[in-house]
Amino acid sequence: MRATSTTGSSTRDRLAISQGGGRGFSLIELLVVLALIGLSLSVVGPRVGHSLDAARLKASVRSVLTTARNARNLARAEQREVILLLNVESRTVQLDKQAHLMIRPATATVEVTAAESERLSENLIGVRFFADGSATGGRIDFSLAQQHHAIDIDWLTGLAEIMQ
Repeated sequence: MRATSTTGSSTRDRLAISQGGGRGFSLIELLVVLALIGLSLSVVGPRVGHSLDAARLKASVRSVLTTARNARNLARAEQREVILLLNVESRTVQLDKQAHLMIRPATATVEVTAAESERLSENLIGVRFFADGSATGGRIDFSLAQQHHAIDIDWLTGLAEIMQ
């Protein structure tokens, strides 16, 4: 004897339908989903890249600021002159002949305004910090697309701060 429901379908038929055994995805449906994923990635991808570059620029600005503050502190602690060198062409910052700090991303623009006496070449410019905490002063400008940051180094106090 076979068990049937009032609608006429068997228990086994209802069980097969409820477990999804009746139907899968067609090739067209899969292609549509892949096309939508590709379209969304083409829109979101460049924005993620720009956000990463903006984050790298902010990190570089903070690193250069910290290096400038370290230069002032070193000059005061050791009672001697310390030079912070900025190479605009190779996009590096160097403190007192230590390792170079790279400015990222490579697409950012870096401009340095400093005392003419501290310009060692066309691309190599320094800011000198003195034992009393003062400095020759200067400004380092960073630009990337619509984003702009600047570090001002006060000549009287030698203090460095980020200007927006």
